[in-house]
Amino acid sequence: MHNIAEAYNIYFMEKSMLGIMPEAVIITFAFLVIMLTFFGKLSKGRSSYYISIIGIGFSILSVLMLSGRNIDGFSGSILFNGFDVFLFAAILLSGLFTVLMSKDYIERAGMPTPEYYSLILFGISAMMFLVSSNNLIMVFLSIEFMSIAAYILTGYIRGSARSTEAALKYFVLGAFASAFLVFGAVFIYAASGHLNLYGIHSFLENISYKDLLSRGGIKVYFSVGLILFLVGLAFKMSLFPFHSWTPDAYDGAPTPVTNFMATGIKIAAFAIFLRIYSLIYDFNIMNFNDILWLLAVFSMTFGNLAALLSSNIKRLLAYSSIAQAGYMLTGIIGGGLYGYSGTLFYLLSYVFMTAGAFSIVIIFENSDLISLDIKQYSGMGYKYPFIAASFSLFLLSFAGIPITAGFMGKFYVFSSAIKSGYNFLVLIALLNSAFAAFYYIKIIVLMYMPDKEAAGDNAVRAGDNCGIAGIGADGGLLITVIICLIFTILMGIYPQEFINFANNSAGFLWRV
Repeated sequence: MHNIAEAYNIYFMEKSMLGIMPEAVIITFAFLVIMLTFFGKLSKGRSSYYISIIGIGFSILSVLMLSGRNIDGFSGSILFNGFDVFLFAAILLSGLFTVLMSKDYIERAGMPTPEYYSLILFGISAMMFLVSSNNLIMVFLSIEFMSIAAYILTGYIRGSARSTEAALKYFVLGAFASAFLVFGAVFIYAASGHLNLYGIHSFLENISYKDLLSRGGIKVYFSVGLILFLVGLAFKMSLFPFHSWTPDAYDGAPTPVTNFMATGIKIAAFAIFLRIYSLIYDFNIMNFNDILWLLAVFSMTFGNLAALLSSNIKRLLAYSSIAQAGYMLTGIIGGGLYGYSGTLFYLLSYVFMTAGAFSIVIIFENSDLISLDIKQYSGMGYKYPFIAASFSLFLLSFAGIPITAGFMGKFYVFSSAIKSGYNFLVLIALLNSAFAAFYYIKIIVLMYMPDKEAAGDNAVRAGDNCGIAGIGADGGLLITVIICLIFTILMGIYPQEFINFANNSAGFLWRV
């Protein structure tokens, strides 16, 4: 018996460790980057930059090696299956683009290099843990791990009052969101007696709605717990009215970190909400779909109105991300395999168009050509045709113009909502998309139909600085722009392979 128990323990640990191999690879490289701080010459060079890229590459390889497996580790607290493969790929791409954007930016800003890259890697690992979490405690710990890295990175610019203020606001509001998550988990556990998501699902499946109504205490506990937990997750998803941290954090953070928050954190938050929704919220206790309906409508409407009034490009993209979160939520409300896979497709397309847009912003920042004021983009279409054309495509993708990834993402999520009977929600979403096109196209018009005075000022400031794209930009930024351009167009013209991948991944949620 002793030998059998020992063999079982060995197998249990091997299976559990195999299930977190992609995260373990990232954490190992994060510590390796930190070790560079003990070596003066290495810490001041670009070694941490290249090590971070290698670490992300090895993690991608480990995800590919594990694809096709279904691993249940640490007594069901961690899951790894096809759902995780899709989301891990999206998160690792977000992290890779963030690292590629950062090389020249952090050198110019004089930021400590190894610590910066190690925080990026730790943040990636936390996002991956969050995606694979199958336990309320694990969800909370992963969110806290991810948030701590994000708080530090937001305030990473030395001597910047704006960056420090943004980090402080983000931290204070994040602490409240964490409290909501904890109290939500407590109420759910009190009602069901389970912390494991599948355990909670089985409890709800085995108790009829009539029994739930007759046992009022359980229904109240469940309802309160689910509302509190939704508030905590809505904060990370940047849904209205839990969005207030978003514009300040995006504006104050280093621009590569802004991309990291806009893509990585949003992907991880939506991924865990998808898992929890398919297991628990889909029972629609207390008409939660109506609550999500309101969150989606207010998020897309407020985000677009605020973006229209913004004159700062980073704040405009921040408010745009709130609106995009509303569109993504439409797919979850639509539900079913089609709605879930549409949301996953939208998340992946969002990575490419967002990373591409922020890369352009960083190129202009690094070259000291223009400030973050949108008016300064006047005339850029003539002076830097490749960069301006790329930026225009990413903006058109945000607007949902055909042949772009953004159009196909909206098509899939809106179609799923129509199939489920949410016609009025889709009508509001379509009106919002049409309205949003105005402020995206306004920037494009400004680049190609410049004010003469502004264009003249930019010409003087640009000087003779030029490169492959007609502007001085490092290789990492140009690689990011080119990759994002290719996939933004590819997902818009030939989306079927990507939607098949999303369908296979969403199937692991639908076959509960």
